[in-house]
Amino acid sequence: MGPGGALPRALPLGVASSDHDIGAPGLQRKAQAATGAGPLPLLFLITFWIGFNLRAAILGVPPVLAILRSDLHLSYTEVGLLSSLPILTFAVSAIPAAGLVRRWGGYAVVGAGLTAAAAGELFRAVPGGVVPLFIGTLVMGVGIAVTQPGLPALFQRWFAGRVQSGSVTLTLGITVGEMVSASISRTVLFGWLHSWQATMVFWGVSGVSCAIIWLFGVPRAQVGLASSSSWELGPLFRAHQLWPVYICFGGQSLVFFAANTWIPNSVVGGPHSNLASLSLAVLNGVMIPVDVGLLLVRRPFASRRWFYVVSGIVTVVGTAGWFFYSRDQPLLFAALIGAGVAMNFAGLFAFPAMVADPARVAPLTAVMLTTGYACAFCGPLLGGIAIDLGGGERSPFVPIVAASLIMVVASARIPAHLPRNLRPVRVGPPSAVAQ
Repeated sequence: MGPGGALPRALPLGVASSDHDIGAPGLQRKAQAATGAGPLPLLFLITFWIGFNLRAAILGVPPVLAILRSDLHLSYTEVGLLSSLPILTFAVSAIPAAGLVRRWGGYAVVGAGLTAAAAGELFRAVPGGVVPLFIGTLVMGVGIAVTQPGLPALFQRWFAGRVQSGSVTLTLGITVGEMVSASISRTVLFGWLHSWQATMVFWGVSGVSCAIIWLFGVPRAQVGLASSSSWELGPLFRAHQLWPVYICFGGQSLVFFAANTWIPNSVVGGPHSNLASLSLAVLNGVMIPVDVGLLLVRRPFASRRWFYVVSGIVTVVGTAGWFFYSRDQPLLFAALIGAGVAMNFAGLFAFPAMVADPARVAPLTAVMLTTGYACAFCGPLLGGIAIDLGGGERSPFVPIVAASLIMVVASARIPAHLPRNLRPVRVGPPSAVAQ
């Protein structure tokens, strides 16, 4: 803690203490005593479950899209819009959510977001056809979007000295949620429940459990509130040095959501085949060992340019390989897409909490999410338009390959430091910095 009980500010990128010292004797106890956040193992478990529910309800839709489309008589463009709607809400709602974090604090905003997300997930199954489905999807997306900017600021309080590990734990939860929902929604849940609406209810109940755990089992930490640190968004948008970060996040988001939407439609045998489900399982499942491996890394990787270059190259090989050779090696290229995206997402989601002071973490996260998901929104939608225009089953991968190529170019320019006017001021000795 800094002087007067204030949270210490993070050091500039490349200078900050980070997860390389997580093995220091007594660091967990000191961090816990300093924050009053509660037992670290419990916080890691809660963080994992939050991540699980942030994506499970979204990625449970693509496996049953063909059934849903047939039942509701949707066009491919409408299917693409349904898949893109949560991503659009992520982009539109992130900055207002950061403002709410500043006004009400991270705990209250995250709790409200999780509650809204669960309500939207359940509302998708209300009888009435297309209208409840789209309204529920919109409410769910807004809830998740509100949740995301508040979490990194809480991580600075919860995981002092282990911010990177906390962030990757969230990423691991997201990955497991994506993998499980993409794998079982069609083959297990629909086969058991015989209704796409019932699969929506299943994931909604899971979301309700997450909201209950948050409201009754999470320590209340008022972080992200207005302070002497500047909250202005203008410098974050105008900082050209940070745009490669935003572009990389947008590229991996576009690749991930579009690939999950259109891979089932482009495999041999079509969306109802076992190969379609297996390809989605591989795409999402390979991210688990990647995230686990990153959790074992003691040194910071979120501040290393080479890390993003490598992840971009892996993504390009996977997306281009799928476009040209998916009939020969679909599982190999699905695995490469998943691995590249997992590396990129894990690093970038940790980025704001690793480099910014507490009051600036939420807005920096919000700007990254806004610019990134604005790009990602285009992927599933453009893919649906491409098919409706007669482009063929693999045509949705044209924008996916283009996005992965842009990721490589942008990653080569990710800054080694924050712009000087955005660097936090160090308060207290370096050993006290909560990073």
